[in-house]
Amino acid sequence: MYERVFGTDWRTISDEEAIRRMYALGVSSALGHPNRGEFERIRRQAATAYGRSVLQLAFEEGKQRVARNRAEYDSKQDVWEALVDEQTTPATTGRADVGMQKPTDRQGVPKAIGRVEVLDGRSDDFSRIRLPEFLRRG
Repeated sequence: MYERVFGTDWRTISDEEAIRRMYALGVSSALGHPNRGEFERIRRQAATAYGRSVLQLAFEEGKQRVARNRAEYDSKQDVWEALVDEQTTPATTGRADVGMQKPTDRQGVPKAIGRVEVLDGRSDDFSRIRLPEFLRRG
């Protein structure tokens, strides 16, 4: 599944691409088509322990999505198509990015491993860190 859609003839990939591919590898692995060599190859692209842990989370998210959604579909191929959007992969469009249908942000990164929105607060918005009115002493 994974090899047919993504291919394995890359030399280097971006962080976002690595996350997308790890998610797809998790889906593929949960469907009975593990690719340990590609998993390790992508994992080596991460320069830090943090990067490797993010990639591991993407892989685990793919596996968990299959576990949660498998009963909704008749075949493994149907699960794959529902969780990994083959229409925007390099094999079909020649683009370097890979989109995933469920659930992703604008860049196609699974929301479970994307940036937390609360960290994107404005610097002049102190209301988020102030005590609520009912906790203040009168």
